[in-house]
Amino acid sequence: MTKSDRELREYKSVFADERFAKTAWKQLIGTALEGSAKALPETYDPKTGERTFQSSLDQMAFDNVKVRLLELGLDRDPQQCEVIVESNILRARFSDTTFGTILDRTAGKVKEEVTINKSPFEELSDDELEMIATLRQSKESNEQKE
Repeated sequence: MTKSDRELREYKSVFADERFAKTAWKQLIGTALEGSAKALPETYDPKTGERTFQSSLDQMAFDNVKVRLLELGLDRDPQQCEVIVESNILRARFSDTTFGTILDRTAGKVKEEVTINKSPFEELSDDELEMIATLRQSKESNEQKE
């Protein structure tokens, strides 16, 4: 078995083994998202010959990210993750589902996701709290006497 065959088998086995699969997928996806994005080839509607919406959207997202990077003084290609996010932001203009998802992830579900744990003592009056404090002190003093 050659070194490349062994490495290929090891690589494939990582995804098959439940202990390592999640980590392997996270690493693989992370690497892909951090990679440089390239503008996709233009596609055209076969009936009209017009450029498709998806093709226009992808080019606009790529261009928007590139301009933003240049404005920040960065001279690099956009990353896949940046273009994916920008594409979805643009798509949200036309898709209520996409807009809802973006809203949920950025602000919409904040109140639902944050749980405020209230202490049972917060609802008690000052008199009730003083009674509890007095009761505790008397219990402590009784325990010390014993």
